[in-house]
Amino acid sequence: MHKQVYTIAKVCSEFGCTHAIICPGSRSAPLLYAFKQEKNITCISVIDERSAGFIALGIAQQTGKPVVLICTSGTALLNFFPAIAEAKYQQLPLIVLSADRPPEMLNQQDGQMIMQKGVYGKHVNNSHELMCEEANNSDLLLTQRIVQTALVETMEPGNIGPVHVNVPLREPLYPQVLAIETPPLEVFDDISNTTLPFSLKDLDLFAQAYKQANKVVIVLGQQAPSEALENILSQFSKLGKVVLLADVVSNQHQQSVVPNFDAVVQYASIELLQSIEPDMVISSGGPMVSKALKLWLKSINPQWHFRISEESKPVNTYGNLTHFIRSSLPVLLAKFLESKLSNEPIVAAYSQKWMQLGLKANALQKAVFAQQGWSEPLAVSSVLKVIPTGSVLHIGNSGSIRFASWLGLNGFAGKVFGNRGTSGIEGSVSTAIGAAIANPSVTHFLICGDLSFLYDTNAWWLNTLPQNLKIVVLNNVGGKIFEWIEGPSRHPEHLHFFTTPYHRSIAQTLATFGIQCTTCQSTEAFNQALTSFIQSNQTHVLELLFDAEMNLSIIQQFKSIQLTNL
Repeated sequence: MHKQVYTIAKVCSEFGCTHAIICPGSRSAPLLYAFKQEKNITCISVIDERSAGFIALGIAQQTGKPVVLICTSGTALLNFFPAIAEAKYQQLPLIVLSADRPPEMLNQQDGQMIMQKGVYGKHVNNSHELMCEEANNSDLLLTQRIVQTALVETMEPGNIGPVHVNVPLREPLYPQVLAIETPPLEVFDDISNTTLPFSLKDLDLFAQAYKQANKVVIVLGQQAPSEALENILSQFSKLGKVVLLADVVSNQHQQSVVPNFDAVVQYASIELLQSIEPDMVISSGGPMVSKALKLWLKSINPQWHFRISEESKPVNTYGNLTHFIRSSLPVLLAKFLESKLSNEPIVAAYSQKWMQLGLKANALQKAVFAQQGWSEPLAVSSVLKVIPTGSVLHIGNSGSIRFASWLGLNGFAGKVFGNRGTSGIEGSVSTAIGAAIANPSVTHFLICGDLSFLYDTNAWWLNTLPQNLKIVVLNNVGGKIFEWIEGPSRHPEHLHFFTTPYHRSIAQTLATFGIQCTTCQSTEAFNQALTSFIQSNQTHVLELLFDAEMNLSIIQQFKSIQLTNL
């Protein structure tokens, strides 16, 4: 009867899980029956495990709750691995339940078998394996405690991430009666309000450094939206010597006085960079998109660099970290502002200079667009202008996220997500689909490249697709970013291995799945298609094509803008 499997589902439901992504297979049948019995959990069938992993990732992005991933035995759970790695580095809660064969059948040349226990290694917060039920006898209390522990581990403060629970199951796998009663669960603690303390000594050290500093830069990497952080940053950023450099997927970009800081740092001369060099850096959050910013910060030696994070160990991306405070950034900044230690005459020269540089960079970008033709950066700029307020924006990796970063999101005011944990191109479409499923009340937009889009084609095999998703595909016919980044273009005879040109139609591919697709090859065609694309009440893809030589020329001009003075 597999009562322990029904206990797994019940524990997940009681913990607050609302979604279970279930992939096909026979060994996992008891898990399917158990989770379908839980009324508070929405079960979604996904054919391809790789796509399923990213759909779960998108749901976790939107809900902040652990999402259950269920698969059969064998290589099925290996196909979750890209999404598991992304969840680990993006700090998103997933709980993988992999059905397995009984222990005595492992490595005995039985079918559909690999060594599943601990297969994800260091890419999960922890791995567990349940006991295999013997003749309908199982320790349900032990099962409850293991699954409860796994769920708590997915939500550990400072270490949110995926956890794997391997579930060995004996035949028969298909019971005659599906409804099974399980005993009441033990009460477990709610960890949702757990906060990490910091010492008064930490606060005083931070305050003294701030008092002595004249130029303060906050570097804010990828993270989930936070109203508490938004409110604190709106106060903190008013201090004239503070400049917030908020990444495009930090969900705090609206607080920045220079949202296109990526372009400023890339375009600025050495003399200009020296004039805005900070003496105090405060870093928090996940990775930054901007390579120019990372290289610049690695080249300087600020007197103070405070890393503020809930993680147990400090991240020293720029190699100049001086202090680490384990705390959430809004909690620390709130205490700092309450202490009145921030009171000093406001000298706005530093933030004003950054703001002026941002405006100048923006004007130079517009000049390139005005003088040149249809191109990828112009297309991204145009899309960002028209996405309705209140929408959710997803951005694919490679060229798409770079254009958005250089443009500073061009005034877009909503929430922004991207798979920047590992920065892979796979899974962008599936993640956006998962997010649209989890958050159906708003329209979701995805901007991605053609290889990223085609690499995730199996995402469209869902029986019921969300109708609140719009996708813009920058089709440069195969990874053309390698033509404009330094390195691969030096040896054009090998370039096709980097760019992977192909001869397949995105529109024809989508027609297989009944997805509406509009193709545009010019500014005029784009403008004509825009209204119906935005207002469409179903999933709609806008494919943008470009003249290869002109597009490359404009991108190179866009990248090489010179910012030498104000």
